[in-house]
Amino acid sequence: KQWYQRRVAITAGESSVYEQMALASSAFAFSWSRWNADCGEKRQIVRAAENLTTHPVDEDMWKNYSCEPRKSYALKCTDDDDEMFDEKVEGTQFHPDIFHCLKEDASSKAVDILSNTSYTFVDNVSTWLFATKVLTFS
Repeated sequence: KQWYQRRVAITAGESSVYEQMALASSAFAFSWSRWNADCGEKRQIVRAAENLTTHPVDEDMWKNYSCEPRKSYALKCTDDDDEMFDEKVEGTQFHPDIFHCLKEDASSKAVDILSNTSYTFVDNVSTWLFATKVLTFS
């Protein structure tokens, strides 16, 4: 038998999202959105929720974020909607990355946790995200 190794390249946009997810992972949980499959290579839709406990995130706490090379923003649509619509949540801003989107709506406790997260933790999470390519294979 011959075994073939298939390499799947990570796009610059996906790489940036993994880095930002690692930075925020000490205070936020992440999940793949069903809308991600319809977005193409230049954009990812990521579900995120503040989670300062070890308990699973309640379904109503998840929010979708659009992550593009030069901007990220909170989306109005959820994974429960029948169709994806590309509308920004009212009262929120465009940001250069998902990390800053998350900080915009984060509690003061979450911001404090993010500010004190060790580099080693972020580096380990980043390594796992790049190794598993969760946005590519979900």
